[in-house]
Amino acid sequence: MKFSSRLAATLTLSLLLAAPSFAADAPAKADPTAYKLLEDAHKNRQVMSDDFPGFTADVTFNNDGKGYKGTLRYKRGEESQVKFEGLEKDEKDWVDDQLLSIIGHRRGGDFAKGDGRYPLTLGADKNAFGQLINLNDQMQSSYRVRDNQVTEVTRTAGDLRFTISVIQTAKADEGKYLPQHFIVSYRDAKSGALKEVQAFRDAYQKLGGAWLPLSRTVVFFDDKTTPTTRSLRLSNVQILPAIKTASTINDNN
Repeated sequence: MKFSSRLAATLTLSLLLAAPSFAADAPAKADPTAYKLLEDAHKNRQVMSDDFPGFTADVTFNNDGKGYKGTLRYKRGEESQVKFEGLEKDEKDWVDDQLLSIIGHRRGGDFAKGDGRYPLTLGADKNAFGQLINLNDQMQSSYRVRDNQVTEVTRTAGDLRFTISVIQTAKADEGKYLPQHFIVSYRDAKSGALKEVQAFRDAYQKLGGAWLPLSRTVVFFDDKTTPTTRSLRLSNVQILPAIKTASTINDNN
């Protein structure tokens, strides 16, 4: 693979409105139409509830035909644990980032403190992927929204310009959606030359009232004739006990 696994995983975090951590260059009032379009798409994402305690799972990692087995433990408020043996550093980085990325997007976030803090404007063009919305941030980010869903994300990171194109979404709870099939294309930021394409397919399952990842398959296309494939599959998923809070303790007394 031409690009590092960590870079590729980090870039795909942008799919579900993961905003950069720095502030906009020149904060200004957002276009109200652009703001509402993007905010509605953000609200329609399927996320885990605030009281979901976490889960454990067995994980199977297949790297272009070679299989490995490991475990995952996610508990709200704690650092997630991914354990594998026998992986090369590149493989371990990729597995860690993909699993943490999927979980991170299910945790939601405050739109006003994320992409909503930028001076959003409507783009001039509209195509099959929907209305263009510019963030006007340091990464030259833009989105497309159609039918209250994010269908495209474009950002610049260093010398790369990448676009995430959502091909298919899955219905979750009423009015909510999950990204199921999307493609990430990497281009040279200056020339626009296509460098690599990665195709993602995700699957989910509903357990303990939460939509949890079941699998992720990624196909990598570059200058090789035959693409390479990596996949993750979760099994034996167990929901952790409910987290006791001050209110629940008082209710039980």
